[in-house]
Amino acid sequence: MSKLPWHTDESSSSFLPTDYVQRKQEVRFVAITVSLFLIVMLAVVGAFLVTNRRWTSVRQQQQVIATQFEAESSKLDQLKDLEKQREEMLSKAQITTSLLEPAPRSVLLAELVTSLPKETTLLEVKLESKRVKAPPPKAAADSASKAKSKSKAKGKSDAEPPKPVAPPPKFEFTLTITGVAPINNQVADYLKKLHDSPLLKDVELLYIEEAKIDDLELRRFQIQAHLPDNADARKVDDAEEFDLDMASVSDKEDGR
Repeated sequence: MSKLPWHTDESSSSFLPTDYVQRKQEVRFVAITVSLFLIVMLAVVGAFLVTNRRWTSVRQQQQVIATQFEAESSKLDQLKDLEKQREEMLSKAQITTSLLEPAPRSVLLAELVTSLPKETTLLEVKLESKRVKAPPPKAAADSASKAKSKSKAKGKSDAEPPKPVAPPPKFEFTLTITGVAPINNQVADYLKKLHDSPLLKDVELLYIEEAKIDDLELRRFQIQAHLPDNADARKVDDAEEFDLDMASVSDKEDGR
């Protein structure tokens, strides 16, 4: 009979039978093997339970994060809608502001009349408006082209690019003043006062020439100016709106 690896020479000198010793050693070996197998299986089951519990915790956290993400995403959508409404309101406000007069015409006329030196008369006051054509905003065109290229790349035929926002209309107001004065110094004084007026800009004298009216030697002049976009009638000292009454103007001129 062959000896087992752990079989020693002492067993051969023992009084126990060899078969009994061999069976006892085999039972011990099987018991140790089964014990080790059970330990390994318990370790595997424990590791599985711990891992499963961790994955359950991770899934719960993932669900919480997904819920928070959806809530924040809805808030972002609401914020985008508010930004869009704000841009539309600002665009409408700019259009409305551009259609309003930079300064009330009555205040402008009062500024022209009260700035007149003595013995200076206005013959004609002409206010012309011209619409300035502004190019389309580059940012809107770029965003529209990018959105169009993205929609083509994704193959979404139903995706419409954002419509470019039309810029508000812009007008340029030109004021032409024609009048007469006895001497050139009065024209110069009037020109200086118009230069200092907050309702006018780019004031320049177009011409000054001799003129004869009712056998009087006078100086005929013409001044051109523009109205600034940020003209504010409140900056004019003692400015107030009034209705032009031709009778009162005639009485005022007769009293001079």
